[in-house]
Amino acid sequence: MKHITAALVGALALASLAGCETSISTGTTGTAKAVNNAAAVPPQEALTKAVKTLDTTAYNVALRQGVMTGGGRVDPAAGKAVLTIGGDVDLGLGDGKTHLSVGYTILAPELYIKADFGDTINEHYGMDPAAWMHVDRSKITGSQIPLTAAGRMDVGIVELLSNTAGVKRADKTHYTGTIDVTTVKGIMAPTSAAAKKEGAKTLPFTATVDAQNRLTVFTIDGASVDENLAMEVTFTGYGSIDPVTAPAGAIECPEPVYQLIG
Repeated sequence: MKHITAALVGALALASLAGCETSISTGTTGTAKAVNNAAAVPPQEALTKAVKTLDTTAYNVALRQGVMTGGGRVDPAAGKAVLTIGGDVDLGLGDGKTHLSVGYTILAPELYIKADFGDTINEHYGMDPAAWMHVDRSKITGSQIPLTAAGRMDVGIVELLSNTAGVKRADKTHYTGTIDVTTVKGIMAPTSAAAKKEGAKTLPFTATVDAQNRLTVFTIDGASVDENLAMEVTFTGYGSIDPVTAPAGAIECPEPVYQLIG
């Protein structure tokens, strides 16, 4: 799917920074009522409500999409989040595949980024892959940052679910259907080549919610159409995540680097 930056051609996701996972109790009468109430709601509506929890409750997230993987933790009520993405990508520089990674920390409204695009690009743009950079968000003109200025995750899950069809409830906590990813904008948008492939408008998906009707797993089975149309996002530790703090020793982002991150 669409690259996070100009260098991350054809890739998206969040890299293996899975925060501390916390188990969720599901054995109370209240949770049983929540499941029963959710089951009484039409499948599409219930799934949409499950996703809206991501705007109000803290959680850990892990994501895999195509060649990219990653994760982090998000606390929307506090306006704080940390996410990292990474993977091996061929940048067309004649060096084969390069391991790329980008880390994001939000303490709303402040944004920090740490990026490693390989030796060639790092040197060209004067970027230290070990340093966190304080970013002036007003200088970012694109829509490739996977966190909003308010600290909410912005990877297109809500957009994706607005393009679902034939949503069915397999049981009280599992949903299936098809999804059209070709109309999605931002970092979840497929590449133009992937979007033109037959089947991109009707990819099968599955979604799982917990006893409180909160999204726990969302999977798009698009690998048979295009490698970058396969995606899995998991959510854990609702309401209980490790704290998000400002990166120590952050420097101001060098002007040339804005060409890469926004």
